[in-house]
Amino acid sequence: MLVTKFTKLLVVGLALAAVLTGCGRSPAPETGGNRTASPPFLSLTDDVGRAVALPRQPEKIIVLSASFLDLLSAVDGKVIGRPSSKTGEIPAAAQSAEEIGYVYNINIEKVVALQPDLVIAYQGIHEKLLPILESNQIPVMMVRMRTYQDVVDKLKLFGRIAGSGGKGEALAGQLEEQRAALLDKVPERAVKVAILHATAKNVTVELENSIAGSIAQQLRLRNVATGSRPLESDPDATPYSLEKLVEADPDMIFVVTMGQAEDIEKRMKADVESNPAWSALAAVQNKQVFFLPQELFLLNPGLKYPQAVEYMARLAYPEAFADGQ
Repeated sequence: MLVTKFTKLLVVGLALAAVLTGCGRSPAPETGGNRTASPPFLSLTDDVGRAVALPRQPEKIIVLSASFLDLLSAVDGKVIGRPSSKTGEIPAAAQSAEEIGYVYNINIEKVVALQPDLVIAYQGIHEKLLPILESNQIPVMMVRMRTYQDVVDKLKLFGRIAGSGGKGEALAGQLEEQRAALLDKVPERAVKVAILHATAKNVTVELENSIAGSIAQQLRLRNVATGSRPLESDPDATPYSLEKLVEADPDMIFVVTMGQAEDIEKRMKADVESNPAWSALAAVQNKQVFFLPQELFLLNPGLKYPQAVEYMARLAYPEAFADGQ
């Protein structure tokens, strides 16, 4: 009898202990493998092949080139920092943003101090700033802006960044309509052109991937430098050679200036007048040497791309682009 009673008490005690243990047990913590991470706001590969992930929509954007400002402004994007500019116009929405130096001389300490959640940098100029930005855990996107397709692609991309993707798509469509209407007027005749890039110190020849070179290509102009070996320091240009220029004898010469345009024009015109080889060129003899405006051909014209196309087209094909046509 005692054994039976003891056995019953033991069973009841074990059952009670099990219940109490179950009530006091905390839920097992989730392991990393069971936790679902939130997808990033935007993931992409930038124009130098870097993977860029933005965890959330950027609210503090800094651009390192004024070329990006009109595109961002057009899709309602806002910036807290931008470069100073002597040539391009600054959109009203970006005029109050902090200035961070000129495009070729960015004050990187000021950029870091502003604590941006996205920096948009210019491919070919700002690669040297990548280590500093990355070491400060600042997301940075390297962007190429040379050709028409670059403008279209960045309009769409900036629309996504600003949260107004549809607006970027619509603007890209409008640009294409304007450009197509201009290209429809281009006549079927060959015009040979040379595109010189002149600074206060030297002269190079632009290839088809430069801003002016790509516009000339769309207008079916024959760039005499096509196929030339590019410079190591600039894949969009090749070394200047007066001998090769005389040999090619272009019908027209376009000059893109960088720096004080008036001073560079005076110096080049003096060279033309004093050098017999220059004077022998058909373009010089026929007064077909044109200095292109920096705001359309030194910097990417962005939303003004159709204006840049029309500007060069009127010089190359005046009969097809006369007023009223």
